Amino acid sequence: MNSTDTITSKQLIYIIIGAQIGMGVFSLPRLAGMEAHQNAWLAVFLGGLLPFLILFIIERLGRRMPESGFVAMNQLLFGRWLGSVMVFLFVVYIIFFEATVVRMFTEVTSAFLLPRTPLPVIAFIAMLAVVYAINKGARVVARLNEILFWIILPLLVIIMIPLAGADYTNLLPVGEAGLKSIARGALSCSTAYAGIEVLLVFYFLVRQKGEIIKAGILGLGYTMLVYVLVTVICQVVWGNNFIQTLNWPVFTVFKTIRFPVLERPEIFMLAVWMGVGIRPTMNMGFAAAYSLSEVLHVKRDKYFHLVVIAIALPVYILALLPPNLIIAFKWAEYAGYTFLLAGLFYPLLMLVVAVIRGKEAQSA
Repeated sequence: MNSTDTITSKQLIYIIIGAQIGMGVFSLPRLAGMEAHQNAWLAVFLGGLLPFLILFIIERLGRRMPESGFVAMNQLLFGRWLGSVMVFLFVVYIIFFEATVVRMFTEVTSAFLLPRTPLPVIAFIAMLAVVYAINKGARVVARLNEILFWIILPLLVIIMIPLAGADYTNLLPVGEAGLKSIARGALSCSTAYAGIEVLLVFYFLVRQKGEIIKAGILGLGYTMLVYVLVTVICQVVWGNNFIQTLNWPVFTVFKTIRFPVLERPEIFMLAVWMGVGIRPTMNMGFAAAYSLSEVLHVKRDKYFHLVVIAIALPVYILALLPPNLIIAFKWAEYAGYTFLLAGLFYPLLMLVVAVIRGKEAQSA
């Protein structure tokens, strides 16, 4: 393993957070409220329980083969040929998911920051930054996640300012939406936690493997806190009926905040967020490029950048295919549901096979 591709358990926390919290948080309160209505916050909370299950599945899987690696683990469990196919399918999933993230990023940037700049130009600039970061290795990716985490943290304090004049009765009555509606909302919201599956790759890059489960819990706990917080804020400020008329309700809350020295502080806040909104593409992109380079036996020092470009090109093309925002939202919905396959059923299948094969798997 290249020295630039090892990380600490603390850095894993920031990677998990960065892989999950991106541009999707801007529309999360609206998506959660479609089914759960004023109980959207409850659906967001319940939906956050699924990634904890995924975390424990991946941790148990990695513990059985701690010195293996994502590609080697697949080839051991499923055979060299089928294992390689499984890795390729995982990479394809990441490419599709990344494309939806990039498209959402370009849509928000175009709508609020650069309305005269063509979407292809915005997407190209974003992908340039992502390609550069990925090519530097896991350690640089991890450090960028840590830096960007602290940059965005003040925004979570600022967004609570409107709570002073909020109507908390918008959250009542609790449970009125009904168990089925809340359950459907929770299932939909669980896809907002996509990103935890990168642990399948990053698990084997962490030096302190005994601390991975703790790091995962902290990372997921922070993501859940942010998601529930922004959903509650939007609900008490706007109410669910008005939220359903907004494409980006979280940003609309930012627009209500005023400071004496800034005429339009939401532009500054959004500009800060733009720096971190692309994190899921960077983190998942590294997981895809690293896995593909391993299965193709690419020399890390010489040709890894070509693998990164091979991942970035289809991401860029796919990101520009949806003809409008409505179709882009539909693609994002599909990407969320593919997360259930790649994030839950895939590692669960590997764990079941590892348990069945028992001693052979543990000897890897």
